Amino acid sequence: MTTIKKFKISLANDMDKEEKWLTEMSAKGYQFFKYRWFFYYFEENHSKAYIYQTDFQSADDEYFELYNQAGWEHVHTEMESFHYFRAPADVIGDKRIYSDPASVKAMYQRLLTFYSIIFFGMVVAQAGLLLNWEPTFFSILSLTFVTAVILLYIYLFIKLMQKINKYRSQVY
Repeated sequence: MTTIKKFKISLANDMDKEEKWLTEMSAKGYQFFKYRWFFYYFEENHSKAYIYQTDFQSADDEYFELYNQAGWEHVHTEMESFHYFRAPADVIGDKRIYSDPASVKAMYQRLLTFYSIIFFGMVVAQAGLLLNWEPTFFSILSLTFVTAVILLYIYLFIKLMQKINKYRSQVY
């Protein structure tokens, strides 16, 4: 079987787009099996087509067994909390892992908490850059990079909050 690797940047707020893309790749005969640092790995297999879903939470064997009983095969886990699942397209239809707005909202809240912790750790770690500021080429380059990352996180926070608010309005 042929293995291909595709580079694609997907942010946490676009999990539904990532799922759709993985499902489209499967329909074309490329079955996702691994993710590493913005690279998606696929095996070519035109005999099957899957629907892909993702989840974000801590997991144990009971968690994976529950999904397995519901028809979802665990494909890959990244960073211990990002889980990829798939189910045969002709069996699962349009069924989703999370069908209720409260569960989707809770997942986006977990994502927001996760990225907030990373963000504040990064800000604290970079405080020395500003405290010991000297306008050298390296300092300016570092500040530019850190500023770009901070702006990316702010964008991510805004998008995650929009998702949380969208599902919050559907819960009540």
